[in-house]
Amino acid sequence: MPEKFPIPEVVRAPRTDPIYNAHGYLTKVPVDAIIPYLESLTEPGDLVVDPFAGSGMTAIAAKITGRNAIVSDISHLGRHIASGYLAEVNEVDIRDASKQVLEAARKESEHLYKTIRQEDGSNAVMVRTVWSYIYECSHCSEGIVFYKALERNSWRAPSTCYHCEGSFSKKGAKYISDAPLIVVVKGANGKQVEQEVARIDLDNIALADETRPSIPSLEIAKDREMYKRSALEKWGYRATSDFFSGRNAHVLKSIWQEIVGINPPSVRQKLLFAFTAILPRASKRYQWSKKRPLNAANQNYYVAPVFYEWNVFELFERKVEAIIRADKEILSRQHAYGVYSPTEQKYEICSADKLRYLGDNSVDLVFADPPFGSNIFYSDMSLFQEAWLDGKTDATTEAVIHTTGTRKNGSAERYESLIVDALAEAYRVLKPGGHLCLVFGNSKGSIWSMVQNGLAESGFGSTPRHIAILDKGQRSVKGLNSGFESVATLDLIVTVQKTSTKDRETHIRTSLEDTSTVLVQDMEVEESSLVGLTSSHIYLSVLKEAMSNGISVTDLHLSDIEDRIEHLGLVLNKRTGRLEQFVSD
Repeated sequence: MPEKFPIPEVVRAPRTDPIYNAHGYLTKVPVDAIIPYLESLTEPGDLVVDPFAGSGMTAIAAKITGRNAIVSDISHLGRHIASGYLAEVNEVDIRDASKQVLEAARKESEHLYKTIRQEDGSNAVMVRTVWSYIYECSHCSEGIVFYKALERNSWRAPSTCYHCEGSFSKKGAKYISDAPLIVVVKGANGKQVEQEVARIDLDNIALADETRPSIPSLEIAKDREMYKRSALEKWGYRATSDFFSGRNAHVLKSIWQEIVGINPPSVRQKLLFAFTAILPRASKRYQWSKKRPLNAANQNYYVAPVFYEWNVFELFERKVEAIIRADKEILSRQHAYGVYSPTEQKYEICSADKLRYLGDNSVDLVFADPPFGSNIFYSDMSLFQEAWLDGKTDATTEAVIHTTGTRKNGSAERYESLIVDALAEAYRVLKPGGHLCLVFGNSKGSIWSMVQNGLAESGFGSTPRHIAILDKGQRSVKGLNSGFESVATLDLIVTVQKTSTKDRETHIRTSLEDTSTVLVQDMEVEESSLVGLTSSHIYLSVLKEAMSNGISVTDLHLSDIEDRIEHLGLVLNKRTGRLEQFVSD
């Protein structure tokens, strides 16, 4: 009978805890997904390494559970975020410094948010302003205010011009400009109320634009993947500063200048951590919704045709409170684990394929979450915050597969080489008997096969010791909008072990078709067991079975699973993302 692995088959770690929500970063792994592996595979005081550290969640999990950690990445933003999480600062000191910063910054720039509450004519401060794109009608050449077009069409995408009734589609329409329409203020009863933009608002916007300050900014070059994917040429965005309104540029600079003068450095670090956390929401990337704000898309530079201009002072105050909650959560969890003595957590700027700071056979556990092929371009998106920081990520060493431009040539080969070399480094630094836990997710089996081959070639062998599904409890915005999305919304955590002798295997069986056929037959027999799952659950189950048996996954794609699901007569509930029995009328 095989040894029972001490980790469940499904690791559930919702992205809702105070630590996770303190600062945004692409594809963070919640600490609750990492802690079970630290508890089961290491002892207090052991050394844990994460060579694709991102925002440093592995280091935080190590701190909570009393382990030492050395994490590394090429990301300067990642190191900034991790350092903010790990810095230990008294709550009173954070609040006092925050108050000092806000008082000084408000004196300098809060007048730009001043308005008149229309219900009683009293002075008020703008909480947020709703802006809309204006498009040109191809028939009558009149300007179509997109917000008004939505409103006239019961908040559904408009298909006609409200001036001439000619056909209209946002896609391909000529963009003219954007304009403020609605201001939100606190009403006389304390509740927020909407009112039309007034002359005072337009005057303040004009003044801010006329006196717009120079703020830290980085170019988003045309050869950047996200320049093309976010269609920045169409909208005229060339640099990170272009995404901020004149008013918010004034306020951000006021706050930032006050923060950089704060001492001691640990308190300054916490406040700068809060500052970089609010930047996406302080920009035009904060998407409007009739029901509630949709947040800012963190995987691209998309600006919605209706967006918010938010009061930056309010954003900063709220984020400071969120960071205080995260600090309390870390401390509370440390005490729950009986951790009262400090352990050491370091963050190095280093490529995962060259862990020069680590000796052979020196590490107890490697927990890694590498980039998922061509899904996300971290260095492109990090420009938004790194403009305000000291360092900038070197995009030439990033583990990604480019799909556009000159970087596309040979990109897949470079990605595979870096992943294989990183896995070989993990094997080198692990002690015999130590484990590598690899978090990975992709809708293409061809990308998974790179990982599969890398594990075999690096010495871990082709058959993992354990594979768990990681369920973070949320679907992507794309999935919510489209139902079947052909994008995996769950990940796998693949655990392999370094044995005393190198288990180098270069041959992986390629009879995936046989395994897929068996799995499809099982699906047809047990159709009812699929109800309540997502297409990603089923896709990852197929991947898991194939990888567990050393079978190549090269030709598998999530869309294949979706086709099979539809063949079985199951339908996807677009609200929940879960499968249901088809019921005819």
